Amino acid sequence: MDDLELNDLKSGYEGKRTFQSKTEGYEFDLFSDVWVLGYKKTLNLEWMRMLDSDVFLDLRLAIANAAKHYAYSTLITHASKLKTLCQYLEPATFEAWWLTLTDYKKNIRDTLYAFCQRSPEYRSEVLIPLYDLVKEENLGRRDSSKSILDETTGAYSEIERDNLLEALRIETLHALDNGFTTTKPFTRLRNILACQLMVAIVRRPTQLVQLKWCDLLRVGQPFTSHKERNLDWQPLKQHHFSDVEQLHLRTFKGKDGEFRRNAESRSHRLDPNLSTLLLQYYQVYETRLGASLSPCNIALTESETKALMQRLPLFPDQSLFSARFEAKERLFQSVSDTSEAYHLSSLSLRSSIAFLFNKKLDIKSDRIAHQPLAFKNNRWRHTQLTLAAWMGLSPAQVAAITGVSVEAIQSYLDLKSPERIKIDQAFAGNSVIQRFDSVSSKELQQLPDFVVKSPFDEEMGHKLNPANCASCQSKGAAPMGCYPCDNFRPLETANHQPYLDKAERKLAINSQSGHPATVKRLQTIILYIQVTIALCEERKILKLGA
Repeated sequence: MDDLELNDLKSGYEGKRTFQSKTEGYEFDLFSDVWVLGYKKTLNLEWMRMLDSDVFLDLRLAIANAAKHYAYSTLITHASKLKTLCQYLEPATFEAWWLTLTDYKKNIRDTLYAFCQRSPEYRSEVLIPLYDLVKEENLGRRDSSKSILDETTGAYSEIERDNLLEALRIETLHALDNGFTTTKPFTRLRNILACQLMVAIVRRPTQLVQLKWCDLLRVGQPFTSHKERNLDWQPLKQHHFSDVEQLHLRTFKGKDGEFRRNAESRSHRLDPNLSTLLLQYYQVYETRLGASLSPCNIALTESETKALMQRLPLFPDQSLFSARFEAKERLFQSVSDTSEAYHLSSLSLRSSIAFLFNKKLDIKSDRIAHQPLAFKNNRWRHTQLTLAAWMGLSPAQVAAITGVSVEAIQSYLDLKSPERIKIDQAFAGNSVIQRFDSVSSKELQQLPDFVVKSPFDEEMGHKLNPANCASCQSKGAAPMGCYPCDNFRPLETANHQPYLDKAERKLAINSQSGHPATVKRLQTIILYIQVTIALCEERKILKLGA
C-alpha cells in the first residue's frame, strides 16, 4: 500500500484514531507507523504497508485495542508473531501451515487470542476464522517438573550454581578495582551489581530497572509513599566505625506493566556484604554524576545532591552521564519520584547481563560442554524455588521468595531431593577430571602462596588463583571445603581419605538436627572427595602399569 492509498484510507476512515497504551500518559495515532507505548518503548508497524487496505485497517485496530491490555514486551511479541501470520491469512493456507508446526502452536494460538478475544472493544474479523480452526485443539500440557530440571532452561545444578556465584564474586572484586574516570568501568560495576541484586532478592530485570535510590533505606527506617519525596531519606554513606550497615530494599511488581505503581507489601532485607557493596556503588555513582555535570558548569550542594540522588535510578542508562543540561533547574525538572527518565530498560539490562556471561566470563557447566554458562533470571528462580522446597519450607515461605501465589509454586513442591542430588552426582566426576588436567601441578608447587595445607602442614592441593580465595565464604574449612571449588587442584599423591572420614562424621551429626543447607553442602563435599580419591587411585594404577 503506497502513500496515496494510505491517504485515501485515512480520509475515508470515520472511527477512533487516537488510542491509549497500557502505560498511563502515552497515546498513539492508529495510522502512524511508529507507536510510542511508553518511555523508550516503541512499536514499529511499517511492515503493515504491504497489506491490503481492509486487512491493514482491521489488524491495526486489533493491535491498537490490545495495546491497552498487554504490557509492552508481550504486545511486541504478539505483533512479531502477527507479522509471520500475515503470510497465512487464508484459512486453507493457515490450516496447512498449522500442521507443520510443533511446539510453536501455543505461541501462535496465544497471538490469535490476543487480537480476537482479549479486547471487548474490537475483535479482528480477519483472524477470527483462523482462531476458530485451532481454539479447541488439545495442545497438551507441559510437564512443568521436567522443564524445572531441564539442563538448558531449568534449575542450575549444585556445581553450576557454585560456579556462577564464584564468578560473580570475582568479577565484583575486579569491577571495584577499576578507576571510574569514564562511563565504561561504571557500567561494568552497574551490570555486576544488578546480577548480585538479582541473586539476593530473586526478582526479574523488569522489576530491578524500576528501582530508585529512595528505595534503599537503613534497616529500621520505614518506607513512605513512593510517589512523594522522602524528606527523611539519608544519603548512603560508608560507616567509619565497627558497626555493620544493613539496608532493606523496596521493590515493585512487574507483571502488571505499570512503572513504580504497585509496591510489594514486604521489603527485602539485604545482608551486610551486599549492603556494603551498594554503599560503595552509591559513592562511585555520586562521584561519576558530579564529574558528568562539570562540563555543564553545574555544581551541586550536599542537600541538592541528596535531593537529586533519591530520584535517580539505581541502574541508570548511560545517557544520564552524557546528557547536557542548560541549567540546574532543567536537571531537576528532568527527573521525579515516579518518572522513567534515565532508567535502564528491561531489555537493555538483559542484553548487558547476557553479554557479560557469554562474552566476558567463561563459566563452566557440568552438564553442557563447549559453551559458557549464562546467568538467567528464570533459571535462577527455578534454582531457588527447588532448593527452598527441598529444604522443607512451607508453601507460603517458598512462594514469598519470588513474590508469587502458592498455586504458582506447586510444581516445585512436588519435586523431591533425589532429583536435585541426581543432577550433581551424574557430573561431579567430569568436573574433577578437568581440574587434574587443566594446569601443571609442578608449576604451582614452586609458589608457596598457591599451596593448600592440612592443619598438620601436609600439602593437599593447590590454588589456581590465591586472590580468589581471599574472600571465600565456604561453610567448610580448608582443605575440606575446597574440594567442590573450581579454584582447587587436589594433589594426586596426597592422602584425601581423612577428610572424607571427617566430612562423613559431620554429616552423620548434622543429619539429625542440622540445617538442610548444611547437610546438602556436606553431601556435595563428600561426593567430590570420593571422586577425587577414586581418580587418584586410578592414576596410580595407570602409572604402575606403565
